[in-house]
Amino acid sequence: PSAPVRRFRGYTEAVLAASLWGTSGIFAVRLFQLGLPPESLALLRPMVGGALLVAVVLARNVRGLAIERAGLALLVLVGGTAVGTFQLAYQRSTDAVGVPSTVALLYLAPAIVAAASGPLLGEWPDRTRIALLVVTLSGVWLSVAGADETVATFGSAGVGWGVLAGVSYGAYTLFGRFAAPRYGATLTTVYSTLGSCLFLMALAPVIRSPLVLPSSPVAWALLFAFSLLTVAAAHLLFFHALSQIDASRASIATAVEPVVAATLATVLLGQGLSPLGWTGLAMVVVGVAGVGITAARESSGKARTDAGPASESAGRE
Repeated sequence: PSAPVRRFRGYTEAVLAASLWGTSGIFAVRLFQLGLPPESLALLRPMVGGALLVAVVLARNVRGLAIERAGLALLVLVGGTAVGTFQLAYQRSTDAVGVPSTVALLYLAPAIVAAASGPLLGEWPDRTRIALLVVTLSGVWLSVAGADETVATFGSAGVGWGVLAGVSYGAYTLFGRFAAPRYGATLTTVYSTLGSCLFLMALAPVIRSPLVLPSSPVAWALLFAFSLLTVAAAHLLFFHALSQIDASRASIATAVEPVVAATLATVLLGQGLSPLGWTGLAMVVVGVAGVGITAARESSGKARTDAGPASESAGRE
C-alpha cells in the first residue's frame, strides 16, 4: 500500500486497539468481584491471550513463529518486561483506587512517548501535534473529574501503581515502534506477551501472592473474553499500527480508550458523566480526530511533493 494508505490504516488500528482496551475496566472490576485477585489476573490475562495468539499463528503457518536468537531475546526480555510491568501495575492500580484514577494516571503515557520519541526514535512531534496532545490529555482528566458515580481517589499506593502503569505503557509503545517494523506485528505481539508471562512468574515469589484460578464457568468465560479482546486482538492491532505510524501519533490515538470506557460505564453500570465529564470526552475526540486529520494532510503533502519531481521529469522528456 502507498504511504498515505499505510498511515490511515495504522491510525485506524490504533483507535480500534484503544477501543478494545476501553472494555478493560469493566472486565477487571467484574473479575475482582468474582474473587480473582489483581496479581492473578495480571498473570492469567496474558497467559490466556498468549496461548490464543500462538494457537492462531501455528494454525496458519507452523513456521510462523521462527525468529533469530537476538530478536527472540529482545522481544522476550525487553518487550516482556515492559508489558508485564504494565499488566501488574494496571491491575493493582485498578484494585487500589478504581478505574477513573487509574485512567487518569495511565494517560501520562502519551506525554512520555511524545517527550521520548524524539531522542530515542528520531520522531520529533511538531507544534500542532503537541497542542493536540495537550487538548487530548486535558480531556482525559476532565472526563475523570466529571464522573458522577465514581469519584477519583489518589492514595500513595494508587498513585505509585498508576504512575508505573503510565510509564510502562509509554515504554512498551516506544518498544513496539522500534520492534514491530523490524520483526513484524505478529512476532512482536506473541513474544512480548509470552515474555510478560515469564516476567510475572519470576516476580511471584516477591509479590507473595498465590495464583488463584477462576472459580466458576462465568469467571472463566469473562477471563477468556478479556484476554481475547484486550490482549490477543488489541495488542496485535496496536503493534501493527506501530509498524506504520510514529509512536506519538499512535499514543495519542489510544486516548479514545476512556471515551469507550465512560460510554460502557454509563450503559452497563449506570455510572454517568456530568457535563464536565462529557466536555472532557469531547476534547478527547477533537484531539484524536485532529491527529488523524493532520496525518492525512501530511501524507497528501508528501505525496504531492514526491510526485512533483517525477511529473516535471516526465514533462521535460
